[in-house]
Amino acid sequence: MDVFVEQIIKRKLSAKDFLIFFGILILGVVLILASMLFLPSMFFLVVIGVCVGGYFLMGTRNLEFEYSVTNGDLTVDKIINRRSRKRVISFDVHDVEEIGKYDAARQAGRQYDKKIFVSTTDEGNDGWFLHFRHKDFGNTLLVFSPNERVLEAIKPFLPKQVAFSAFGRH
Repeated sequence: MDVFVEQIIKRKLSAKDFLIFFGILILGVVLILASMLFLPSMFFLVVIGVCVGGYFLMGTRNLEFEYSVTNGDLTVDKIINRRSRKRVISFDVHDVEEIGKYDAARQAGRQYDKKIFVSTTDEGNDGWFLHFRHKDFGNTLLVFSPNERVLEAIKPFLPKQVAFSAFGRH
């Protein structure tokens, strides 16, 4: 029986995002004031350019992540401002060495070649983690925010010992 489950989650805005918004706003005001002083004939074009550029730059912080589980393959895509999609990672769940609720303090002492945070927050609060070896990234930690349907779709494809240590008998 084929398994296909997908979930889209929206990343919550953080303090870092608001600092970026504030920086874009300040930079825009500085550019507009500089154009008034040095390029008064181009003022109108600069204002339009700053507004359009600011809108697109701020939109890059509007992120969603799509998790797709298809017969043991987990694919994570990043959707930027509902306009463009970029593949973050794709791998076989059979390669997972460890899965569980994410605890930053527990993971702090471990070394990973690549850490990927694709959860509702940048810190991975209330998320799950997958530890696996990826052909391109090496020793990888993936922190994500799956719902029950995604976890249930992943379980049958996990190595038996990994599934047992994370979920007990299922």
